[in-house]
Amino acid sequence: MSLFDAPIIDFEEGWSFVHKRIKQLQDNLEGLPDTHLSSEDYIMLYTNIYNICTVNHHNYSEQLCENYTEVIHEYITSTVLPSLQEKKDELLLRELLRRWSNHKTMTIQLSKFFLYLESDILSYRRLPSLPETSFLSFYNLVYDRLNRQVMEAIVSMIDRKFVGEIIDETLVKNILKFYLEIGERTGKEEPKQFAKTMMMKANITFYMHVEASE
Repeated sequence: MSLFDAPIIDFEEGWSFVHKRIKQLQDNLEGLPDTHLSSEDYIMLYTNIYNICTVNHHNYSEQLCENYTEVIHEYITSTVLPSLQEKKDELLLRELLRRWSNHKTMTIQLSKFFLYLESDILSYRRLPSLPETSFLSFYNLVYDRLNRQVMEAIVSMIDRKFVGEIIDETLVKNILKFYLEIGERTGKEEPKQFAKTMMMKANITFYMHVEASE
């Protein structure tokens, strides 16, 4: 049976399947066992989302967008923030980079699941893209909350470099790259300006080659 002759499904039934697989993806990012998504899971995820958007007599695309945002927020508040809030200094920076990497991976994977919603629904209605929604969620819930503490840790490391201490320069480079990336992905200038200021403050060629990944 193809996507186009799939039966009408109830929204709650379809979303329940989608939600469980998203949770499975998040558990996999956390390193939990037996959480790998199979190729069949990917196909069924796309199919359920397609059916929710098109096969039902009532189009649930807007509700699906709201649920997408809610599941991102839920993951950040229940898992990401607790892992960051108890850490300080370099441990905080390392965990932030790990969480940002995981968030990018999750966003990319979810974009594949929600491809139909993204390309044929959101673009037509001129709503924010799903990746933009995901990255803005990280910005609002993580960056805004921890930014001062992260900035202080970065400045402290650079100041220690100036007085002759050996620091993890790769860590500084990567955290400045994070600031550039999140600025690019959310359209926010403040993190990009901070990264550029820190590059100038460091006055080291090593830092000047930090670029946001495409």
